[in-house]
Amino acid sequence: MAKLRAALAALALLLTGLLLPACEEGTPVAPNGTILRISAYPTRIGKTGTSTISLQALRSNGIPVNPGTEIRLSSDIGVVDSVVFTDDDGVATGTLHGDGRVGTATVSAYSGGVDPVTTEVQVGALATSISLTVDPTSIPESGGVVDLRALVRDENGQPLPDASVNFIAEAGTLASGGSFLITDANGEVTDRLTISAADTASQPDRIITVTAESGGTSGVISDSANISIQGPPIASFTFSVTGNFVAFTDTTTGDPTSWRWDFNDDGATDSVEQSPVHEFSGPGSYIVRLTASNAFGSSTASRLVTIN
Repeated sequence: MAKLRAALAALALLLTGLLLPACEEGTPVAPNGTILRISAYPTRIGKTGTSTISLQALRSNGIPVNPGTEIRLSSDIGVVDSVVFTDDDGVATGTLHGDGRVGTATVSAYSGGVDPVTTEVQVGALATSISLTVDPTSIPESGGVVDLRALVRDENGQPLPDASVNFIAEAGTLASGGSFLITDANGEVTDRLTISAADTASQPDRIITVTAESGGTSGVISDSANISIQGPPIASFTFSVTGNFVAFTDTTTGDPTSWRWDFNDDGATDSVEQSPVHEFSGPGSYIVRLTASNAFGSSTASRLVTIN
């Protein structure tokens, strides 16, 4: 038994001697004096975009380090490949992925005893302008569907991808529910507003204002657009009396396209001018009516005019 134990112990020592050199070799790292270079392209990405990190490791004499040399990477914003390996030219590449945070990512690279080198990538650049368009720009009183589109740009006037935008409407229901949406590669984002007859009835000024907002370099930036509600005009007018002459001023709202005045003055001719001047036949009280019309209908307003 003692001889067997001794034989096993000798075999274990022999195997240890054979394996130890292989373990000590491991993955090669850059030797002292290596020149390590780093760059990133592009240097500006969206909050969830990617940038290629390029590295080159050269010995002090300009010869590339051994193929397979390990270079380690790290970044304070986003996620970057932790380890990359050089090719025959001493070149290695990794990828930085934006993780939704906004800021300047500092990417560091090092290998062996070589001093770390860094490069910067702007992640999730902030917006400097936003423009909103609505289509169509008007709807009938019965309601309708309006497409909303926002375009976000950066400080260089270029479309900004991965920017957060939310739409706000005075009335109606947004397809997004008012939650944040993300711009596409063209810096654009869309939403849809559904407006009911009840929504249009709740807007006495016949206007629904929609706003798009995004985080900008100086705080929240926004742009607004109006959706007009098309329906019969609401007739109204004012007047001023000078002797037997009365100057009428149309104050109708709702985009009227035609007007008809009834002066209630026997023998007088009605007027179809928007704001006429009428000479009444003599003193008395006259009920003057204005009927204003457009393609959606008409309405009438009446006022008592007294001539002394």
